[in-house]
Amino acid sequence: MARNWMTAVSYGMAASFVIVLASAFLLASLLRFTSYAETSGTVLPIIISIVALFIGGIFSGSRLKERGLLIGAMTGLFYCLFSLFFQLFGLDRVPGAMQYVFYIVNIVSSAFGGVVGVNLFSGKR
Repeated sequence: MARNWMTAVSYGMAASFVIVLASAFLLASLLRFTSYAETSGTVLPIIISIVALFIGGIFSGSRLKERGLLIGAMTGLFYCLFSLFFQLFGLDRVPGAMQYVFYIVNIVSSAFGGVVGVNLFSGKR
């Protein structure tokens, strides 16, 4: 059972990372090739992260097909822990209080995605 959980979490995290990386490439292209200013889009990366983790939660919930809230929350938690460790050790920056609020919102978004994934793709009708 633990192997299935880790597989489902891995699928959800991979989906989230792919969406975030594709969106980051798109945003960087917008900044480079248009007159889109960096200060005008401060909310957009937050929204992209929330949506990416919701979709990642859907992937993990649909993969496990049970306990969607828990598997989605675990997907969001592991994603946020990876992000936190990267920020702490890779960038040598300590996150502020708002960063922790964003982490909590991301975990909740992923948990709801897990619930949606289980209910959409479970086949128990």
